[in-house]
Amino acid sequence: MAEDIEAKIRRLRELGKVSAEPESPPAPSPAPSPRAKPPKRPRRIGSIRERERRKRIIIGASLIVLILLGVAYGVYVWQSNKSKEALRNAKIQKIQELNALFKGPVLNTSYGKAEYQKLWNEIQAAKSINEVNSIDIKAAYNQVYQKYQQELAEKEREKQLKLLNEAKSQKKAEIELAFQSILAQPLPDNIRQHVLQVENTLLETVDNATITDQVNAVNPTPYLTSLWREYYTYRIDSIPGDYVVIEYNGEKGIYTKDDAKALIYTISNYTEIMKYRVEKVEFVKVALLLTRDRIVGGFIQPNSEIIIYAQNSTQGGYKKIAEFGYIDKVLLPAEAGIINLNEQQGSSSSSSSSSNSQDSQSYQNSASAGGTTVSNSGSSSTSQSSSSSTSQSSAASYSYSVDLGQIMRAISSGKIAGSEEAIKQLQNYGDKLLALESSLQLENVPNNVPFLVIVKVPSVYVPDILSHINTVYIGEVVGSS
Repeated sequence: MAEDIEAKIRRLRELGKVSAEPESPPAPSPAPSPRAKPPKRPRRIGSIRERERRKRIIIGASLIVLILLGVAYGVYVWQSNKSKEALRNAKIQKIQELNALFKGPVLNTSYGKAEYQKLWNEIQAAKSINEVNSIDIKAAYNQVYQKYQQELAEKEREKQLKLLNEAKSQKKAEIELAFQSILAQPLPDNIRQHVLQVENTLLETVDNATITDQVNAVNPTPYLTSLWREYYTYRIDSIPGDYVVIEYNGEKGIYTKDDAKALIYTISNYTEIMKYRVEKVEFVKVALLLTRDRIVGGFIQPNSEIIIYAQNSTQGGYKKIAEFGYIDKVLLPAEAGIINLNEQQGSSSSSSSSSNSQDSQSYQNSASAGGTTVSNSGSSSTSQSSSSSTSQSSAASYSYSVDLGQIMRAISSGKIAGSEEAIKQLQNYGDKLLALESSLQLENVPNNVPFLVIVKVPSVYVPDILSHINTVYIGEVVGSS
């Protein structure tokens, strides 16, 4: 624009110089064309100056305008730079806010990264501060965070569901394993149905559980303890008789059925109940050869209730090896006494006649069986005379000098007269002898004489009795005081 003004000024100066010079003679003009323009009228000096003055005014005005435009441009540039700086600072703050929120696990997700990049691009593309401020990073973060929390919750739910299913499988396996032992027993139908019902109820409870704590709270022990008690009660009731054998850790005892049931119901854990064995009481007879001091002095009677003890060879002292039993028989050996019997009989008669005659006769018999000797002898004589007189005499004697064993052998071999009478005398000899001792409070049979004792005890005690056969002591149960 300044160059155009200067060009115009130069042209005005050139026009002024031309008008000041003298006029030259006119050259012959060619023949006018049909449309020739009229010649220009020469300008006056005043008008040129006026134009010059106007040009100068215009130039001055133009300069002022240029200055104003420069100032305006500078202000614009300064304002524009200030706006850019403010916009840049706003973007920096917005990006800082973006980085402050979008970090950590949220930024590691695919949707978190995508939202972060989207917001970052919007911030960089913003043309004004208002546009920058209009970007709601917090709202966008809240949406992403909510989605992240939902994802975490879903993962946690899946994790808990997996743990729940694992806990259910493990608990159900534990329940089924625990019930296998009782189901393997010979249960009657009603108890088996009850056991299966309880097992299914526990399994259903586990299936319906919604959290792991509910699964872990299912405890089959109280139910199994009750079921094992029910089964042992059935076992005890099904055994004939009034007594049962209870064995625990190798120790055996005889209990009444009521006591056995009470014992089972005192146990609070089914694993302990399973260690008990219930057996029927089978009585067997065992013969023991014991001195009288080891069988209550030999005064014990058949059918007496007894307890059998034995000396403990390893630990010393005595221990109970049979808590329950009966005396069947007590036999006193024949060596316990000797019987001496002597018997003599005699008779005589006489007569006479006129004739004399005489006749005499004698005899003697003897028998021997073992160490027993039995003899029988007699004699007779007869005389007659004419005076008709007669005389007769006879005598007999019996002598026994044998011990009990010899006389029993003689009776059994039929080599003794009057065996039936002897049997009556010998019957209950031992009982009468001991009864006489008791009544007189005098000992007749030596203390070291062995008695043959037949005891009737449960079969579970027999091995212990036989293992201590040489140290057995028998005690009679006389009741509690």
